Amino acid sequence: MSSRPRRHSLFWTIAGLLLLTLALGTLLQALVAEAVLRPLENREWRSRAESAAVVLASDLARDARGASRTVLDSTLYRKRLELGDRPAWILLRADSGVVASAPRGREGDDVTALPDGRMAISFPSGESLRLEVLARRPVSRGTGHEELLIVRPILPRRALGASAMRITVLFLPIGLVASVVAGLLMLRLLVRRLRGLEALAARVTAGDLSVRVQDASGDEIGRLAEQLDLMTASLSAARSQIEATSRQRRQLFANITHELATPLTSIRGYAETMLDPGVAVTESERTRYMRGVLEESRRLDRLIHDLFDLARLEAGATPLERERLDWVALCRNTIQRFERRFTDAGLRLQWDERVAEAWVQADGHRLEEVLENLLANVLRYVPDGGTVNLWLDRSTGAMRGFRLGASDDGPGVAPEELDRVFDRFYRGTGARVSGGSRDGGGSGLGLAIVREIIERHGGVVRAEGREPHGLTILIDIPEREERS
Repeated sequence: MSSRPRRHSLFWTIAGLLLLTLALGTLLQALVAEAVLRPLENREWRSRAESAAVVLASDLARDARGASRTVLDSTLYRKRLELGDRPAWILLRADSGVVASAPRGREGDDVTALPDGRMAISFPSGESLRLEVLARRPVSRGTGHEELLIVRPILPRRALGASAMRITVLFLPIGLVASVVAGLLMLRLLVRRLRGLEALAARVTAGDLSVRVQDASGDEIGRLAEQLDLMTASLSAARSQIEATSRQRRQLFANITHELATPLTSIRGYAETMLDPGVAVTESERTRYMRGVLEESRRLDRLIHDLFDLARLEAGATPLERERLDWVALCRNTIQRFERRFTDAGLRLQWDERVAEAWVQADGHRLEEVLENLLANVLRYVPDGGTVNLWLDRSTGAMRGFRLGASDDGPGVAPEELDRVFDRFYRGTGARVSGGSRDGGGSGLGLAIVREIIERHGGVVRAEGREPHGLTILIDIPEREERS
């Protein structure tokens, strides 16, 4: 089975490309945020935290030694506000624990260092929070060793809050560039495919019908290319048929000219001989010449009649007068009329009725003409002493009907010429014409008329070689049931 490409639309192709561009742009945005903006923002946070830690450590060193935690918490909280809207946590830690924090912690909060350099804060409830140290400074207040820490909680990754607008602004030109690139690629692809269609049209206009686009994409352009390929193939087949018909017509004119010229030349020769006063013609010679003129004129009449008959059949100008008839009885009557001619020619004619009846819906006159042409063809070319076998039986092929067979042991036809037996004015190049012909020769149209009549009846006719020599012609006609 031939597999056809799945049909789809350019709309979905373009929509898919735009969605792909959007996905790539979103991925690019995330990569830019993760690889560029987030490190920059982290660096900014650390820088501001370091600056704030230096100032805050100096301020705390000037505070009173006995400052309460509430005062220290307020001091850290004001400094946290100066850092801006950052998720930062400022701690003042001593050996005994957290002294002050902003935002304000609870009693029992415990800040411990972790092996990886980070810190963790534990709450009385048992919960803990990992902290990332942004800046740390020692603080000298005269109350012991204390340390100022600016930290932030390590939370799951989330979209950048404050820099969302900057990311959008940064992504806008990247998205525009990606869209432009995708559009140019799509446009280039479409232009290339359209140029293929343009090239096909140009070459077809120039007369080259062998060109094909071969676009199996299945979208609108692909289906258009497929139809153009089919159109070009049809035009090529039509041109080949026209050229073949033209050659056949020229050959037919040449054959007709030759066939008409042959008897006319003989007639003119006989007439010129009898009318030439310088040529002595006896009465017997005059009779022979007149008989020659008569035979050639009959031959010319048969040729003209067969030409008109074949032309009418091919044009459908002669309708078939169908009737229900017994093909066996028709063949039997026709063969009886020809038996005397076969006997006089030294040929043996054998008729085999393999079915008792063969009722068909056909034109009896035309079927009789078919058998007459077959028998006349055998009379002309089978040498003396030959045998001709005719039979009528049921068809053995797919067609439900009857088969008429005519087989002889004459010279036969070369295997490569069997398909040409039913051509107009066919003359075999082998031994079939070497023995001459009886009855002055035929018109060369008999078997062509046979084929045309049988095909108009919905049947088929073919020629086969016979071993060791000879020719067999088989005719199949479909059976027609009688209507009540």
